[in-house]
Amino acid sequence: MKSRQLDQIMKKQISALLLGVTFSLASAGVSQAMSELISLSQQALWPTSSIPNGSLMYAITTVGRGGAGLLEVNFTSSAMPPGVTVTFSPTTLRFTGNQITAQKTIMTVFSAGCPVALDSFPFTITATSQRQTMTITNQVSLAADYVAVRPATLYIDNLDNTNLCVRGLGATGKTYQIEATSSLSNPVWSSLGSATADGNGRFTFFTTTDATAPTRFFRAVIFQ
Repeated sequence: MKSRQLDQIMKKQISALLLGVTFSLASAGVSQAMSELISLSQQALWPTSSIPNGSLMYAITTVGRGGAGLLEVNFTSSAMPPGVTVTFSPTTLRFTGNQITAQKTIMTVFSAGCPVALDSFPFTITATSQRQTMTITNQVSLAADYVAVRPATLYIDNLDNTNLCVRGLGATGKTYQIEATSSLSNPVWSSLGSATADGNGRFTFFTTTDATAPTRFFRAVIFQ
């Protein structure tokens, strides 16, 4: 009898345990279907032209899940310097379905006057959905006085067999002469053109490879 009673008690405990697991899985399924704004981040973009027009661009990456219903996320910015206007394209991101997905909006910051060193300015970006609000602050990594005078650093991207993209990080709003040489032992620098840094000190210059010089070195010289 004791053995039968023990078996019955064990069966009831097992049934209760299975029931608990079923409830837990059901709750997880409901949670996964809920619309949710998960994360928000920003990254400064390099200019796409040699001479920026005073506009700074940031890629705002938003991670969300549509779930039960449509999740719409709208964007605003605050704490920008006076005279600066900001636009987002697109202005609204829409998430549907139960899968976690990432979407981007491009934030364009325009200053009618001289470029503003936003890399050294703690502005904020806010993403708002129906039930949630998420705010991030531009992390200040460099002092404004250093951003205004720092020496240029160049990065070379090989776009194809004949075209190169020279990306530079220098001083805010400064114009640089882009020069090249085929040797560093007795360098003879030739000018390829110029590029002007945006408010974050970034500039882009496009050039072509030189068939007569299999190796070339580049530098950016600031105009006085």
